[in-house]
Order: sequence, then structure tokens, then C-alpha cells
Amino acid sequence: MENQIVEIIDGLNNKASLKQYIYRNTLETFKNLRQVARQIADQVAPEVLKKDPDVEVELREINEFEFHLKFSGDTIAFIMHTNVFTFPPDHEVTKTKYVQESPEMGYFGMIQAYNFLSDSLKYHRLADVGYLLARIFINAEGHFYIDGQRQLDFLYKDVTNNVINPEMIIKIIEQSMMYALDFDLYVPPVDAMSEITLEQKNYFNNPSGMATGKRLGFKRPTPKKSQ
Repeated sequence: MENQIVEIIDGLNNKASLKQYIYRNTLETFKNLRQVARQIADQVAPEVLKKDPDVEVELREINEFEFHLKFSGDTIAFIMHTNVFTFPPDHEVTKTKYVQESPEMGYFGMIQAYNFLSDSLKYHRLADVGYLLARIFINAEGHFYIDGQRQLDFLYKDVTNNVINPEMIIKIIEQSMMYALDFDLYVPPVDAMSEITLEQKNYFNNPSGMATGKRLGFKRPTPKKSQ
């Protein structure tokens, strides 16, 4: 058998098999994340409804790799990527003794959490912006690393000792919800809305029209180059 064929078979038996195992491990973690999110929604909803019956708190399953946790005007979309990733050589994860001694532990599945306005999803406003709250990386041993916003960006950097479990999942979901609640929709500055076209005016009366995001109004238009 040719050497290259042997190398290909060896690669499939090792790296490809490892990636399939990580994929299955990530999918199992994603299922647990969805289950815990549903439990939180079921716990929070009755207490919120006591004060205001119009405030919705619920979990919506989109497909095998996506679910939405809706709480009033905010929705967190949890999305699992189906591929397996590794970090660049100069990344802090790659430099850890844990990964240096076992390079196969440097391969990770990824779950992303995005904050959307609930109305963006309700009215299918395709131009609306969602904001990344966290990226959760899980390896073959269930060790995990997170980058994201606030506590989610510095509490879970110790990939050597962080192992995913129900308690950790609860904290991740709760911190994601807290950040989304504190991240308010700002009114755009007046000069950003001082002129509109007739088409834009018509969009104001169409829920699926004008693009909206929590900080979208503060992105100033790029000046046109003089001809």
C-alpha cells in the first residue's frame, strides 16, 4: 500500500474520528443547554406573568442545531456549528500545558449565543442585527472555553479545569440573559434620522421594513466620495 494512502487512512482513523467524537459531544452539550434553558423559562414565566400577562418567556425549538430563548423584548438564539475548530498557535488555549501535552484536546465544537430583538424574529426583519453574547467551545473531554461579553468573557477562560456540567450551563444561560436585559435599545441620534426617502417612510408603517438593532442607530452612514 502506498505511503500516502496509509497516511490518509491513518488521518481518517485518528483526526476524523476525533472530530466526529467532538461533534457528538458538542451536540449532547447543546441538547443539555436546550433542556436547561427550557427549565429556566418554565421557572421564570409564571412569576413574570403574575405581574404582567403580556410578558412572554418561552423556549422555541427551531431545528436540531438552533433554539430561541425568548423573554419579553429580547431573544437569545443559541446556535450550534456543525464543524470542529482549533485555535491559532498564538492563542491562549493552544499555549496551555493541557493542550501542549495533548494536542487532540485543542479541537473544539462551538455553540454561539446571539441577542436579537424579539420583534426582529416576530416580523422577520431580515436586515436587523443580532449581537454575539458568547461562543462556547467544548472539546472531547467536555472541557470548555468561552469568549463573549462581560462575565462571559473572563470567567470561563481556564480550559484546563473548566468542565461542562448542569451547574455551569445554568450560570452561562443566566449570565447571557442578564447581559441581554441590561443591553438596551438606544434611540438613534437625531442627525441620523433627519432625512428619509419616501421608500423609508413607507417602511416605518411596515413591521418587516426598517432595519433595527440595539446599537444600529449609532452607525453613521459612510460619507460619499466626491465625484
